[in-house]
Amino acid sequence: MKRMSTAAFGWVAALGLLWAPTAQSAEKDAAVFYKGLRNMKMIISSAPGGSYDTYARLLARHIGNHVPGQPTVISINVPGASGIKAANYVIQQAPHDGSILTNPRQNFPMYQALDNLKRMKGDVRDFHWIGSYSATNRALAVYYKSPVKTLEQAKTTEVLIGAASPKSFGALMSRIYNEFLGTKLKVVTGYGGIARVKLAMQRGEVEGLGSNGWADLQSDFGDLLRENQLNILVQVGLEKEPDLPKVPLLIDLATSPQERAVFEFIAKSTTSMGKPFATSPGVPADRVALLRGAFDNTMKDPGFLKDANRQHVQIRPIPGAVVQQMVADVIAAPKAVTSRMKKVLKIKRGQAIQ
Repeated sequence: MKRMSTAAFGWVAALGLLWAPTAQSAEKDAAVFYKGLRNMKMIISSAPGGSYDTYARLLARHIGNHVPGQPTVISINVPGASGIKAANYVIQQAPHDGSILTNPRQNFPMYQALDNLKRMKGDVRDFHWIGSYSATNRALAVYYKSPVKTLEQAKTTEVLIGAASPKSFGALMSRIYNEFLGTKLKVVTGYGGIARVKLAMQRGEVEGLGSNGWADLQSDFGDLLRENQLNILVQVGLEKEPDLPKVPLLIDLATSPQERAVFEFIAKSTTSMGKPFATSPGVPADRVALLRGAFDNTMKDPGFLKDANRQHVQIRPIPGAVVQQMVADVIAAPKAVTSRMKKVLKIKRGQAIQ
């Protein structure tokens, strides 16, 4: 191996000496900023109740302990348009100084890849992602009172699936199951959240949910799972959940390489990022780094972990930089895959899912 020349070595060393104080200065400036804050805000992209709200409030209760000055993080629900209203508030109205945390929907990158996130006033890649709780497979779940108990039965018998709207992710995944697997899922809309779908199932109005995270089901439907009152027909992810070894994985049901590529795109864009958190676009890099560090430290905090366990929240943290790259990778999906998805979902050019 060639040795670095004396001149080159001197240049690199000098650059390092120049950079080190700058980095230390930036870190100090970020700490000073947060020490001057009494409050931060967690903008929650859903109504109270349900996993998005539960997870966001859990982080809000603890992350301030790992930020200089220990500011109080105030949780504010901004529901509407499947998370778009909260995202637009953070993009257009909230400060871009690092005092804002939020939980954009994990399916936003997929929608942007399909050119169907028109109602959001920004680019998903411009959020500064600080980390995610865990990657968790999504599941098609059916209430025990339904005559349908297996995926094969869902191909011959209609199943009523509860969803917020025809454009919600559970509704879209139901269309994907019907198209590729031959199921007979019929979506019933008008339910404002997962808690309302649960009540509707128990009242007999619907029979199941089209696509909810396994960790979410454990958190929000733990009582039903403990009583064996939910049947999981298929799971979406890159590998099976340890708790669901006998439930078929969508990618394993592909009948061609092209179909498998579509299924992998769906899995990467809806499960791999888990439940991510971000701060506003335009936040200085040193403050982003500080928030990512605070998130990482929170994930190891015994008090946080005890609180998470009490609420049946799964914690398998993903660093912010990794989430940031995942977002970029999903949006850069091959055109052959996104074109197939648009066709299946009957998306016309320029039409917006969200």
